[in-house]
Amino acid sequence: MTDTESRGTAATHKPTQPAAQPQPLWRLSLWLTAEPVSLVGDQIFFLIIAWTAVQAAGPKGVGLVLAAGALPRALLMLFGGAIVDKLGPRRVAVTSDVLRAALMIAAAAVAAAAPASIGLLLALAVAFGVVDALFYPATGSLAPRVVPQQQLVRVQNIRALGTRVAVLLGAPLGGLLLAIGGASLAFAINAATFVLSAAALAALRVRTEAAGERASESITRQVIDGLRYTVADPVARNLLLLVALLEFAVNGVINTAFPALAADRGWGAQGLGWLVAVFGAGAAAAALALIIVSRAPRPGLIVAGAALTGSAVMALFADAHSLYLTLSLSFAVGVVGGVVAGVVIPIIQTTAPDNLLGRLMSLFGLATVGVAPLSIAAAAVITEQAGLRAAFFFAAALALIGAVACAINAPVRRLQLQPAN
Repeated sequence: MTDTESRGTAATHKPTQPAAQPQPLWRLSLWLTAEPVSLVGDQIFFLIIAWTAVQAAGPKGVGLVLAAGALPRALLMLFGGAIVDKLGPRRVAVTSDVLRAALMIAAAAVAAAAPASIGLLLALAVAFGVVDALFYPATGSLAPRVVPQQQLVRVQNIRALGTRVAVLLGAPLGGLLLAIGGASLAFAINAATFVLSAAALAALRVRTEAAGERASESITRQVIDGLRYTVADPVARNLLLLVALLEFAVNGVINTAFPALAADRGWGAQGLGWLVAVFGAGAAAAALALIIVSRAPRPGLIVAGAALTGSAVMALFADAHSLYLTLSLSFAVGVVGGVVAGVVIPIIQTTAPDNLLGRLMSLFGLATVGVAPLSIAAAAVITEQAGLRAAFFFAAALALIGAVACAINAPVRRLQLQPAN
């Protein structure tokens, strides 16, 4: 039996590291504000280039530009995690913000000089996607270096609430900026979001990195080491499988099955809007509950139970004909997703070695961001070929597999996190 297979609790399966440095409330507040502000900038950017692309090349141009930004972000995220582990998360996060601010200023200057061509938009989207691939693993790796272990569940769910607020505010704000001053003004003001985020992150006191880092290792070798650790470690492996399967299921349901369901039941666009909105409300409610309670004595069992519940709920969609019942089911799926995300990330932050945390967070980023296009395509094919019932049962089966994988794994079941003070 390997060392990773024999570990029982978080306290015994992560090497002892120096305690996180105490942070004044103002520094913590700045940090917890930095990521949502940066994400607002992301949303503004995506709206600007989508609108500019549709003016330059029509709907196909929008798809081409958005895909050009999404591909490098997904493909390079693993390398971004390795860079985080080599250079440190705060440095990488600040650098990502500064580079994105510089890109926005350059884009503003180009947009002011002449109408943007599709070629320029593609180059901007690719450059932004490359830099953006650094930010997620960097910010995900910061929390254990900033707050004590017993606060990680609460802090992660504060971050999750901030993320949802950012997604809600970013696109409308981008539309307002475009209406007021066009793409040039919108790009220029958007640069300020990344500058503010960088300044807030720079003010943090981050725990000293563990000694013994193999700084001379190549990035490719570090990526391979991270993958090997994930495959060998039963906790990381099974939680990654759970998150990937659940995200695959939920993305397909929301983006493909929900629109088809609303059309089939005659609820129209308004009904679809409500389905998506209450899903988000459920995820936000789960995050808020975890902030208040902040106790996860058996986190492995909690996430397995949440995924099992999600499987049952998604199976019920097939026979739900009342809009109010379907809205309740959508809210429940949102709660499941919120609980899994709100507990799994603190588990990884607590159990993974510091020198691998960036790579672990990049893998979990891929399990969420990377599976979205595949899940939407799969759900569309299943819905078209076999109908809505088959699409919902397929999603339920995926969630069930993830739940069982965690429930039958002893190291996952025995996991414990320190309660909040």
